[in-house]
Amino acid sequence: KGEILIDGENVHENENIKQRVLNISDDWFYFSTYTVKQMAKFYADIYKNFSWERYNKLKDVFGINEKKQIRKMSKGQKKQVAFWLSLSAMPEVLILDEPLDGLDPVMRKQVLNLVIADVTDREMTVLVSSHNLRELEDICDWVGILHEGRMIMEKPLDDLKGAVHKYQLMLDEDIAEKLSENK
Repeated sequence: KGEILIDGENVHENENIKQRVLNISDDWFYFSTYTVKQMAKFYADIYKNFSWERYNKLKDVFGINEKKQIRKMSKGQKKQVAFWLSLSAMPEVLILDEPLDGLDPVMRKQVLNLVIADVTDREMTVLVSSHNLRELEDICDWVGILHEGRMIMEKPLDDLKGAVHKYQLMLDEDIAEKLSENK
């Protein structure tokens, strides 16, 4: 419920804004019979800023055969293709849902470096949705926490980390049993 605004403009039915925004969901969409190259042509037809030069540079980074059907790839390879095509479209805003899920540690680092480079070089804005807060520490400087569809906290990550404390208690066995009974 509500509306999404980018630069004060509603995203719904706004093709100019949609040209500037890309989303990589946890269940990224692709045409089931398409190869990477065919999907890249589709992206190039839709996104006016799609860069074939960038696409070819990222082809070397990801090392995936562009003639292979996407549906025949592993979950991690599909996620890599999603980043490959999305970053080639040169978005101003990149929305990521569980962005590193399915990627091995080496590729996680590589993808993060690519995203961070775009944030630095092109001032791309990145919105990340994840259940893994540790994963976000390396890439986020501002965090909002949603619970039951409502924002319950929003602050700089450093402030959030400074407000979290871990306590460990040692209790007598009788007290521990009583506490566990009174959940």
